[in-house]
Amino acid sequence: MLEQTNHSRDASRNGSAVVLSFLAMAVVSLAAVSIVRSHRRANVRSASVRDQVEGRLIAEGLVHRNVALARTNGSLPLVSLDAELSTSAFPDTWMAPPVVDVANQTVSLQVYMYPGATVPATTVTTSIAPAAP
Repeated sequence: MLEQTNHSRDASRNGSAVVLSFLAMAVVSLAAVSIVRSHRRANVRSASVRDQVEGRLIAEGLVHRNVALARTNGSLPLVSLDAELSTSAFPDTWMAPPVVDVANQTVSLQVYMYPGATVPATTVTTSIAPAAP
């Protein structure tokens, strides 16, 4: 009789050990899934920030290039985008028509990164010296 009692205690202990090991595996699996999701979100956020910075740099480069061309040639270029931009990450970048203030000899340039954008990625107002006759 004593042997049967010990045998049933060992069996119940083995059963509880199996249940505890399954619970431990479940906890470790949930932790792994949450870590993977966290890394995925971080990667998406960093890619978004990187694209935003790249777009802003492209916009600022376009504005400063047009200012340099205007100072060199004495007039603002009508076409503000290079053909090279069509293969970049921002092929839809566009520039609003320049706003020229003749009285103050300034020009305001705005670059937008997406079609239909209402807020410019960058805006620069700079003085343009009158062209020499």
